[in-house]
Amino acid sequence: RSFLTDEKKLKRFLRIAAVLLTGVFAFAAGCNKDKEKENEGEEQIQYASAYLLKDGASPYRIVIPQDASSVIRTAANELQSFFLEATGVTLPVQTDSGLSFDENAYVLSVGNTEIFRGSGVQADYETLGSDGLRLVTKGNAVIMAGYGENGAMYAMYEFLERSFGLEVYAEDEYFIDTSREDNRLILFDVTERPAFDRRSVGLYPYSVNATFRNRMRQQRYDDGWIYWSHSHFKIMPKETYYEAHKDWYSPDGTQLCLTNDEMRAEFTKNVIQLVADHPDCGYIMLGQEDVNTFCTCDTCTKEAAVYKNSGVMMRFVNQVADDVQAYIDENEPGRKFTLCTFGYQQTQTAPANYVNGEYVPVDESVIPRDNVTVMIAPIYACNSHDYYAECNADIEPVFRGWQAVAQGHIFVWMYNKIFKYYFIPFNNFSTIVDDYNILKDLGVLFVYHQGNKETPAGGMQELMCYVEAKLMWDTSLSFDGLVNDFIEHYYKEAAPYYRAYYDLIRMSYSKWDAQGMHCYNSSSRAEEIFDSKYWTQNLLDQFESLFDQMLEAIGGYESSDPELYETLSQRIKKERLTSRFLYLELYFDRLSYDEAKEMIDDFETT
Repeated sequence: RSFLTDEKKLKRFLRIAAVLLTGVFAFAAGCNKDKEKENEGEEQIQYASAYLLKDGASPYRIVIPQDASSVIRTAANELQSFFLEATGVTLPVQTDSGLSFDENAYVLSVGNTEIFRGSGVQADYETLGSDGLRLVTKGNAVIMAGYGENGAMYAMYEFLERSFGLEVYAEDEYFIDTSREDNRLILFDVTERPAFDRRSVGLYPYSVNATFRNRMRQQRYDDGWIYWSHSHFKIMPKETYYEAHKDWYSPDGTQLCLTNDEMRAEFTKNVIQLVADHPDCGYIMLGQEDVNTFCTCDTCTKEAAVYKNSGVMMRFVNQVADDVQAYIDENEPGRKFTLCTFGYQQTQTAPANYVNGEYVPVDESVIPRDNVTVMIAPIYACNSHDYYAECNADIEPVFRGWQAVAQGHIFVWMYNKIFKYYFIPFNNFSTIVDDYNILKDLGVLFVYHQGNKETPAGGMQELMCYVEAKLMWDTSLSFDGLVNDFIEHYYKEAAPYYRAYYDLIRMSYSKWDAQGMHCYNSSSRAEEIFDSKYWTQNLLDQFESLFDQMLEAIGGYESSDPELYETLSQRIKKERLTSRFLYLELYFDRLSYDEAKEMIDDFETT
């Protein structure tokens, strides 16, 4: 159905045809390149004499530590389940009680087992960081290990990827090769450390589905944190302290006064109690409130003149961290605990001076203690250009300054959405790889890429879940290759038309960028994108036509595989909410009653 005249229909059809052909050729070329790369990798594989599967049977068993944690038990269950799906064989799972390393034993060892410890395989922090993996064949045995338990779990997924082609695309979409009648054991000697030790794509599927997070080597953003994000008033609630201690807060009552020694003593006492009460947590955020203010009392103002607001904050946090570490050393020796603070809004600029062409810390008091990290949150950055682009001239000094002050102690909170318009795909397609590489070069330990974590309906959300997670692990991967791979598997017969839609979105953003429309995530600058001069009715009609073709392309499944048809149609209709939302918001008065009702019904049923 079209909302245009017949003459406009023809012009629109010709434009769509051109876009669609471009998308089909690019899609096919990308897939062929991916296949060529896979074939090149297969030629280099070396095999052991042992077989994982032969004549419908396997001699292998899964071994985990006797005191295996829930992470390792989950990994063993996943290994057993996927192995069964790929081969039809259920591998037994047992603990390492009474076992030792034997290169002739047919074992798949997951985690810190006696087998791993006797194998000679090394999995140290210096090489792997917290999440890196080791996957090694020793005789007939396969060792899946990491410095931490997540690393061992990721080694298990690496084993499945390399042995059976496992590739996870979404919560409800993955591929595993079930066609192999015989499967020889690969001679593994794999060491991988991710680009960032801790990785969190803040989109809805990762917020709600732990299994999907594990399979994509992700963590939920707040896993292991006592408090995440803005926490000062959680630690020092105003309802408890404000009336009796107004001087513990900024004159306007919006923040804490970080130079007040009495406040700091009470704050520290509360933090130590929180640390004691949460023995399984490894982090706490000491983050200012989410308003763009800072204490303006005389003491803070004088100290900020020397150290900047961020220096006032760092000196405060360092003193708290010293006392927390003293408590841990005395009461919980060996526990690793990190206190994090924000480089955000009033504290975004680092406590550093630019001297002779380089940034240097104001003095040693602002350099983070060993147990302190800084979460830089460049909320004012343009996201359609990389952090070091000309339009981000005020952002590059933020990173350079903090690099000088906090090298090796940097976390980053990136942005992945327009806060007010979740249905509109976020225009960071061209910058993700560049920005991830910038952060990797800075030695960033943790990247949180905040997106539409509150709703399953965000535009192009599933695509970006896949692409961003893969790139957070390995920034050398091809962005376009990942996009093609995802679209091919997630949309199946509708893939060429979805690729044309994706290309049309990107081409439109490119045109608007040339007109000066840059992509921000918040403030009035971000909301400029929501305008009919960009999302014209003609453009939305092109979207609608492509979605019609997607649904038509999968129509054969309606009778041959109704369950798959329902899955694919829901995926397409969910993405179509973007154009329906824009129609209803921008062109409602041009719709007939029936047209408007259909679109509104889509929102209620999709």
